[in-house]
Amino acid sequence: MDSLALQDDQKVATAQQLRLRRSLMAVGAGFANSLVVLVAWQLGYVLFGVEPLLAYLAISSLGYLLFPWLIYTQRNLKYSDPSMTGMQIGWQFFMVIICMYTAPGIRELFIVNFLLILLFAVFRYPPRRLPILSLMLLCSYLLVILAQVAWVPASLHWQHEVITSLVFILGLIGVSLLGFEIGNLRVALKKRNEHLAILTAKNEQLAVTDDLTGLYNRRHLMRILRRQKSLSDRGDYCFSIGFIDLDHFKQVNDTYGHGSGDKALIAVARAINLSLRDVDYVARIGGEEFVVVLSQTDYAEALRIAERLRADLEGLVIELAEGYPDLSLTTSVGIATYKPEESINTLIQRADKAVYAAKTCGRNCVVGEAELPEELLKTEVEETKLAMNDFSLLEEVAEEVAASHQAASQQPI
Repeated sequence: MDSLALQDDQKVATAQQLRLRRSLMAVGAGFANSLVVLVAWQLGYVLFGVEPLLAYLAISSLGYLLFPWLIYTQRNLKYSDPSMTGMQIGWQFFMVIICMYTAPGIRELFIVNFLLILLFAVFRYPPRRLPILSLMLLCSYLLVILAQVAWVPASLHWQHEVITSLVFILGLIGVSLLGFEIGNLRVALKKRNEHLAILTAKNEQLAVTDDLTGLYNRRHLMRILRRQKSLSDRGDYCFSIGFIDLDHFKQVNDTYGHGSGDKALIAVARAINLSLRDVDYVARIGGEEFVVVLSQTDYAEALRIAERLRADLEGLVIELAEGYPDLSLTTSVGIATYKPEESINTLIQRADKAVYAAKTCGRNCVVGEAELPEELLKTEVEETKLAMNDFSLLEEVAEEVAASHQAASQQPI
């Protein structure tokens, strides 16, 4: 769950960076437009006085900067369109209309801003909406001309206006066609990326799971153990591991065939998953061997969980192919609890020795590392020197564990 949440956060952060970059580009175009208005005012083309000009520059600047601020503070995420494309286009459009109306002598220059607005829409809107936006821009330009004829004391050269309008129409058509191509490429790229993401997710899943059982594999188990070790080394966190070995499983393959053996392994894997908690992990490391990682679990709790798991597996009835009797299996489980700052290999070795002791003492039981003698818990360096003595020590442990289990079974419940 944490990894999924982290991936979602990364996707949101990447999308926000893209939105902020595009918004800053729009801000740059807006300030460039304000600079043109200021120069045009100095040259006498703008009908504003000083105070209206300053008010226009202040209001337009606040509007331009509002959108990057909303994105930077992530307030845009509460909107249905986090990119705020419609609002940004609307604000730029309104500012350009004011400039066109108040500067009739250079109105044609602001046509470029309309084309920039259309280009900005290309990266957000679907291609079918571009002709509607183009028509809206053209109608707005013609309405500005009519408004100037009605209210602004300026002479118009209709031949010049017709030619300018035709050029504007051609520009809108060209940008719309280009937008169609860009939009189609964007849609195709999005579909390809989605397909690639699905394939990548499948490959990642295959890389961390066992093909037969669907459990985690040995490689991912080591990643989990490293993560658990990191959490534990920081303090106030403990975890335990359990090695699970199916008893006499070779006889299943020899008697019923490998197909039945595979079916049994799948059933056991499903049963282990059902018996464990949601915070625990289970992996198949080969053959009939499984490893469980018990998160936030001390030694005593790990023994209780392992005993419950052993009992669940002992009561499991596996239906084989037609003509074969139902199968029941028992398991031997070895438990070890992580000690701060020790290596993962050391932890694994203790659990491995514990499960070996469980198998040696008669199988179908749980053996914890505390039941092993100190000689068997030496470090890797000392292990080589004690290799010849390990078997005899395990036999002694097996006898002691078997005696304790027998005594426990004879006590009245």
